[in-house]
Amino acid sequence: MGQGELIAIGTEKLELGGKGMTDNQECRFDVLLDLPRDRAFSLFVDRLDLWWTSPFHGSGEDKVEAGIEPFPGGSCYETDSNGRRIWGTVLSIEPPIFIRIAWQVSQDGEEVADPLTASRLMVNFREAGEKTRMEIIHNEFLRHGENGSDYLLQMRAGDGWPRIIANLREASKNAG
Repeated sequence: MGQGELIAIGTEKLELGGKGMTDNQECRFDVLLDLPRDRAFSLFVDRLDLWWTSPFHGSGEDKVEAGIEPFPGGSCYETDSNGRRIWGTVLSIEPPIFIRIAWQVSQDGEEVADPLTASRLMVNFREAGEKTRMEIIHNEFLRHGENGSDYLLQMRAGDGWPRIIANLREASKNAG
C-alpha cells in the first residue's frame, strides 16, 4: 500500500468505494499519517477543531466546538447553536496507542442516549517509522437495531468515514 492510499477492509482489501464489499459487520480503514504516533494520537483526541465534521442531522453550517474527554467514561461531544450533544463515550484509552469509543449517533443523525445501544469505534495508532498507521474499526452496528446493516453501509460511503479520514489527513498536514 503506497503512501496516501486509503484501504477499506472487509474480508478482502478494496480501494475506497470499491464494489463488491462483503456484507460483514464492520468498517475498517487503514490510514498512513505523516506524523509520529504521539502527535497523530493527539490530533485525533485533542485537536478535533482541525478535523471534526458533525454527524448530527441539522447541524448545518453552524460553528461547532468538539472535544473528547480522554478518560474511560469521558464524553465525546460537540457544542453548537443547538447546545451540547454527545456523540460518544470513551470506553477505554491508552495514549498514544488506542482509544475505544461507543459511537452514539444514529443512522438518522440523532443522539443515541445509551452507550450500550451504540456501535463501537476502535482507533489504533501504530508506529510506521517516523509516520503513524492509524487503523479505524467501526463495528457492532447491530446495536443500532434492525437498520444496523444500512448504517454500516452509510458509514462506509463517501460521507461517512472516508470524509472524516480525508479531514484527518488534511489536518495532519497542518499539524506537522
